[in-house]
Amino acid sequence: MARGFEVVTAEKRKHPGVEIKLPTRGSRYAVAYDIYSPVDAVIKPMEKQLIWTDVKAYFGHDEALLINVRSSMGKQPVMIANSQGWVECDYYGNPDNDGNLGVNLINLGTTDYVIKAGDRIAQCMFINYLVADSGNTDAQRMGGFGSTNK
Repeated sequence: MARGFEVVTAEKRKHPGVEIKLPTRGSRYAVAYDIYSPVDAVIKPMEKQLIWTDVKAYFGHDEALLINVRSSMGKQPVMIANSQGWVECDYYGNPDNDGNLGVNLINLGTTDYVIKAGDRIAQCMFINYLVADSGNTDAQRMGGFGSTNK
């Protein structure tokens, strides 16, 4: 199955009228895709902010999308609030938000962390995964961001 990125449907966009830049790789052999902020944002020290990208990802049932901060962000004290984003293939097109990828950043520093529209705020990587012989389920996703097993 193919994998890639699309803009979410117009009715599920958080930033209507804003030009959305789809994730891109920074070099020929980059292992991850840069995720861009569609808006300006300021994250105060010791606060977090969820930035909706208005981008969704499609990929196979035996794949996942992992979201991390960019390695260059390690110079500043900013990280993804839940350490890492894990996205399953059934997040794409879900009824709550059409698979809109959110990047939840936390500022661990002592000064404001300023993001401008178009800044690279995270990276994402497609990976294959394996399942065990036991502990599996046939349950279906019923919602969007953070909805598994709610």
